Amino acid sequence: MTRLMTSTALTLGLAISAGAASAETHMQSFETTSGVLSAESYQTALRAENLIGQDLYSIGTEYDEATWIDPNGYGEFDTEWEEIGEIEDIVISRDGSLIGLVVETGGWLDIGDEEVIVDFKDVRIVGDYGIDNYEVVTRMSQEMLEQMPEADTGYWD
Repeated sequence: MTRLMTSTALTLGLAISAGAASAETHMQSFETTSGVLSAESYQTALRAENLIGQDLYSIGTEYDEATWIDPNGYGEFDTEWEEIGEIEDIVISRDGSLIGLVVETGGWLDIGDEEVIVDFKDVRIVGDYGIDNYEVVTRMSQEMLEQMPEADTGYWD
């Protein structure tokens, strides 16, 4: 019985010290990335509340890949781009990674619409953040969004 208690205590002690070391490592990385924005970073950052409710526009499926990859490739909003949805929410994983935007698409007057998750790699912000003159665009079409699986709360829970 004493042997069992000793091995249990040793195992518990090792587990606690490993957990403490892991927590300390996590806290060190958290401290170095405190989330405080510099003046330069703040000029190019958007808060979630400013994205939610924005319309999502499609640039169409025939686009120049080099222009899409360039962060400044689409400097101005094009009135020919089609409105294909509205941003309802932002999905973040349990580890803090950004997953995508929840976009309401399809339907008419909120009848028959559905919500899908659009990956951040398929989204760009076009315009001037500083004066709230920007739009959210995607390289996906309305049809592509409608073919995506509908997002429900179970998708990210």
